Amino acid sequence: MPQLTPELLEAVRQRARISDLFDPAELRKAGKEYLSRCPWHDDQRPSLTVSPQRNRVHCFVCNRGTDAIGWLQDRQGLSFQEAVLELARRYGVSADPADPEAQRRLDAQRRQRQGLLQRRRQQREQFHRELVHQLEHGGTAAEYLRSRSISPDTAASWHLGAASGRLVIPLNDSNGQTIGFCGRAIGALQPKYRNNPADALFQRNALVFGLDRAAEAIRSGGTALLVEGPLDVIQLHQAGFGHAVACLGTSVSPLQLQLLQRHGMTQLQIALDGDPAGQQATERLLEQLMPQLAAGELGASVLQLPAGQDADELVRSAGAEALAALLVGAPHWLEWRLDRLLSPLEVVQGSPDATPPLAVLQAIERQGNALVEQLSAGVLRRRAQQRLQQVLRTEDGSAPPVVDSAPLACVGPQAQTARQRAERRVLRLFIHAPPCRELLAALQLQDPLCQAALDWLSNLAVLAAEDQLAAVALQLAVQLPGALGVVLSQSAAPGLEVERLLRSHPQRELEALLDVLEPGCPQRANAETSGSLQRCVDAL
Repeated sequence: MPQLTPELLEAVRQRARISDLFDPAELRKAGKEYLSRCPWHDDQRPSLTVSPQRNRVHCFVCNRGTDAIGWLQDRQGLSFQEAVLELARRYGVSADPADPEAQRRLDAQRRQRQGLLQRRRQQREQFHRELVHQLEHGGTAAEYLRSRSISPDTAASWHLGAASGRLVIPLNDSNGQTIGFCGRAIGALQPKYRNNPADALFQRNALVFGLDRAAEAIRSGGTALLVEGPLDVIQLHQAGFGHAVACLGTSVSPLQLQLLQRHGMTQLQIALDGDPAGQQATERLLEQLMPQLAAGELGASVLQLPAGQDADELVRSAGAEALAALLVGAPHWLEWRLDRLLSPLEVVQGSPDATPPLAVLQAIERQGNALVEQLSAGVLRRRAQQRLQQVLRTEDGSAPPVVDSAPLACVGPQAQTARQRAERRVLRLFIHAPPCRELLAALQLQDPLCQAALDWLSNLAVLAAEDQLAAVALQLAVQLPGALGVVLSQSAAPGLEVERLLRSHPQRELEALLDVLEPGCPQRANAETSGSLQRCVDAL
């Protein structure tokens, strides 16, 4: 690719006209300028000023503006260099170097890229024909697609193929050109995924899978949904989640992040697998993105996927509604990190008034302080300090003063008191510990939101199998209004570590909750006397 020079850049800026980059039907004359709809906000009436005199666009509603180069970058997802060279081509500005040797190298690179692109197109069609044959006459790749609930129409739309015991997935750049392939093993073949070797076209850390199809949804909504693998992306697009993408791994390179942001991403929804490896990968990813997150350049939330499931499996087992519910209730990235940091105390600690083990508190204090140090002064820092202070009590046992902080924008309704927090724990225990449900259903919760959620869960428990209540609750959550749906979705998918502790120590959690909600209460004594509590404990 030619190198940019000051002379080339100035020539492009002189010749490229911003108004030429619009369809005439999009422009409305307004004096010496034009008006058009702004793509950067929900523009109900034209508010983007297109100025031929200044050769710029500017929106006075969202206060964004750019020149012809920036406009082409934004609308087509190009890098600065790509946009300059594209405008140079359109306006007849020579971008070729004067040095004959450099010109020969440039021509050779162009021929190599064009040859590779042609070869990839031919390979894609060859692989796809094999898959079509299997879909019509049977074969392992076709059977694998059926097992993943990927329809023949979806397979055709994404030009999926088959070769040598693998499902072949074309890897497209943001312009939709196939620049490589990913082979997904079928059966016991290893490795599970095999990508195209790096060459003049394909560099893994510079490609965002699915971006060519997700670009418009990301631009219009400002949000990208990040999952682990290409098949997850394909499944989610089939289910209607058109903003899903993957980075062919669990990390996001600076090039991939820039590419997503050039396409309008301001908010990242992270939906890596719900197993321990996926949770650890999410934590590493948040650490990697911390400079942008802490500076407010990027927002992020983390989906609380059920233990052992990824987004694709959740859609197949519980429906698109279940994933939509998790998207609605997904906690802000800082809340997720704090929840994970404090998870050792969530269940095994017992009563909220009990003194946690010193070693656990010291580890939380050390990790918490490291997290706070990365946050600049403001809402995020105050929120982290508040959560940590609620756990790290003063030496005399008294609770520290509450730090005033505003709620985080992406977080659902927060439990503010010890009782409210305990009532939220009741909902989680009801869902994930079936033997406790009879006793928990008899509790009278003070928080109307929690009581309404418990009523819904009690009714669902009659209809659903014991181990399916979480999935059914997720399906219901997306249909319920506002905070109620959020509370249900958060309770149904509280995170892998919390679910594990609820299953392994339900008796301890049950007794701790009763100590908080009904200490010395006659109803509890009656329950113990009648044996209902003992039966519940024995069943555990």
